[in-house]
Amino acid sequence: MKKNFLSIVVAGVIALSMLADNTCVYAKEKVQAKKNKETYYLCGIKKGDLILWDVCSQCANTFSVTIKDDNKTYATIGKDDYITELNILSHESALYDGGRNLRIEVEFDSPSVEIKTAVASGSIKNEKKNTIGHLYNYSLEDGDDADYNDVSISITSWKKQG
Repeated sequence: MKKNFLSIVVAGVIALSMLADNTCVYAKEKVQAKKNKETYYLCGIKKGDLILWDVCSQCANTFSVTIKDDNKTYATIGKDDYITELNILSHESALYDGGRNLRIEVEFDSPSVEIKTAVASGSIKNEKKNTIGHLYNYSLEDGDDADYNDVSISITSWKKQG
C-alpha cells in the first residue's frame, strides 16, 4: 500500500510540474539574515526577452533596488531622500542577456526596517495559450501601517520576437 501511495504521489507531482508554468509565483530568500534586505528571483524569463521595470515609492525611508543576474547589473535605483510623497523612481527597459539567477535585490538603509512583501505574478499568454511573457509585482512594507505602498516594483517581460 505504501509503495502504491508513493508512486501515485510522485506521478501527481510530475504531472503538476508538467502543467505548471515556468513562472515563479513567489521566490524570495533572506540574504545574510538581514531583515532590511530581500532578494526576489525572477523565473521564466529567457535570454533575449525584453524586460521593463517600474519602481515607485511612498515612504520616509531610504533604500536601493538592484535588478541583476550573475553576470550583469541592469539597474540600480535608489531613494536617498525622506520625502513621503509618491516618487516614481524608475521606468526603464533592457534586453535580458541570459545570465543565471535574474533577481531583484532590495535593501533599506536603516537596519531596523523589516521588509514585508505582498506579491502578484503571472504569465502573459497569446491566443494559442503559449506563454509570451511574464508579470511580477512586489509591494513592500517597511513599517507597521500595512499599506504596502512603501516600495512598488513591477517587472514585465516578453519575447523580443515571435
